[in-house]
Amino acid sequence: MKLLNKILFICLIFFSLASCEDYIEGDAINSDPNNPTSVPISAQLPAFQIQIADMTGGDFSRFNCMLVQQIEGVARQWSSFNQYTGLTPNRFDSGWRDVYENVLNEVKIARANAVENGYNHHQGILNVLEAYTMQMATDVWDDMPYSDALQGVDALNPTYDTQAEIYAAVFSLLDQGVAQLSGPPGPLSLGSEDVFYGGNTANWIAAARALKARALLKQNNYSGAASEAAAAFADASQNMAFQYPDVNAAGPYFRFNVSGREGDLEFNPQMRGLLESLNDTRLGMMDGTFNADHPYLVADFYQEMVTFREMQFIIAEDDVRAGGSQAGHDAYLAGIKASFARFGLDDAAYEAYVAQPEIDPGVGNLTLEQVMTQKYIAMYLQPETYSDWRRTGIPALTPTSGTVIPVRWNYSANEFLFNANSPDEASVDIYNDRVGWNR
Repeated sequence: MKLLNKILFICLIFFSLASCEDYIEGDAINSDPNNPTSVPISAQLPAFQIQIADMTGGDFSRFNCMLVQQIEGVARQWSSFNQYTGLTPNRFDSGWRDVYENVLNEVKIARANAVENGYNHHQGILNVLEAYTMQMATDVWDDMPYSDALQGVDALNPTYDTQAEIYAAVFSLLDQGVAQLSGPPGPLSLGSEDVFYGGNTANWIAAARALKARALLKQNNYSGAASEAAAAFADASQNMAFQYPDVNAAGPYFRFNVSGREGDLEFNPQMRGLLESLNDTRLGMMDGTFNADHPYLVADFYQEMVTFREMQFIIAEDDVRAGGSQAGHDAYLAGIKASFARFGLDDAAYEAYVAQPEIDPGVGNLTLEQVMTQKYIAMYLQPETYSDWRRTGIPALTPTSGTVIPVRWNYSANEFLFNANSPDEASVDIYNDRVGWNR
């Protein structure tokens, strides 16, 4: 109980330091990567796990899900973001800082501690978390400093790794993580300092397989992705997620909505129309003013990083591409059912929904459009929806401005300013420079 109170205290301090500008451009807390403070790994782990949850539900969710028209920016800066004109490099400073300073640097410090002391299971978790972070980052920024990054004065202008090189590192980290988590823990076992899984190594191994499935999907290795997805989560209880406790340490959307930014974001009319056309009762949990009374964006939000339902849709996608079978059909329905449960809807609501032939046309009759449309709905506010849309073009979206929806993020303004090895700012075209796996 003392450790839990300590973790909640960390949460409270962490959230209380965020400024209004943080909510415009992210939820990061600045740190000096060249002067790390020595702290026990039991204190490090919850702090940057929470940062990863914040990063996922913060900038990465807001920008990605705005671009795929699950939410829309309607006021202040977010109105220009929604029209794409405001997506200038400075708007991505916070996300870049989150990745490098608040996650990767902290992972590096913790890994040195874990390696020195032989904490094998902690090393496994750190490898999985680094893989998760780098995959999410390179999916929006493409080539990035990685192997040469975070070297302090030894590499003040880190060179860029290609996305292919970063993905190779992601696969290696995940495989290492599984191996480490499958062996003995060393002198220190995982415990409640692990705020995602409470030290459950089987769940961490499942999460690593789920992240590998997600990565293989983007390499067009559909059968490999489906195989890893099937070996990942048995049900939604294994989701890699963080449960925010209450209004004093609330989820990212709740904090954004009550931070003076109420009215900046709203539910997107495009998505509203889609759900209405499908008689989808999940609409009641998604729609509504984005404020403290929103039925889904609550203070004690359950922030997911990778989920059982995502894995079911990966299995279903592979199956449809291969011609369709009972197993793929069952996975498709399981993904929808898990989504209804996530929104607090009962089996009767789910059964009425899938009884519609346009939702479930039967075994062997599913289309890729149906699978990806249902995944798009089920993955509401998950950053991965942006990758899915870029991979498949489903659902069909009309740009809110001009003729093209941006297909990547701009690099950070600070990166352009301070890294001599960054690309020329004028050369980055967010409308046409597709990331490596999307070319």
